[in-house]
Amino acid sequence: MGHRITNKVNIGGDNSGRITQTGIEGSSADVTVSSLLELIERLTAEVRGKDLAKQEVLEDTLTDLVGDLRDGDKAEPAVVRSRWEKVKGLLGGVVQFSELVAKISDQVQKIFS
Repeated sequence: MGHRITNKVNIGGDNSGRITQTGIEGSSADVTVSSLLELIERLTAEVRGKDLAKQEVLEDTLTDLVGDLRDGDKAEPAVVRSRWEKVKGLLGGVVQFSELVAKISDQVQKIFS
């Protein structure tokens, strides 16, 4: 899940901050997956109890997606992407979730592409 950067940079002194090169953050995949998991759990909570089209399918797919992410390295990227695309399709046109959907889509793309 990580990116390999072949350019070498020497940094002298003490550097404990994050390093970003061409938009790739040098942080652990666990931190990224955990932030994605938080976003999806937030979306699940916001969706729960709404009267949306195919509500039950939406909630079940989100629950499955949370389970996949909790499996960590065992999560199949194709399955995660497929489930997320299904959720996006079910939420298409629901403006109140558009910002959260965009954030999640960005992270799914970064982690599971």
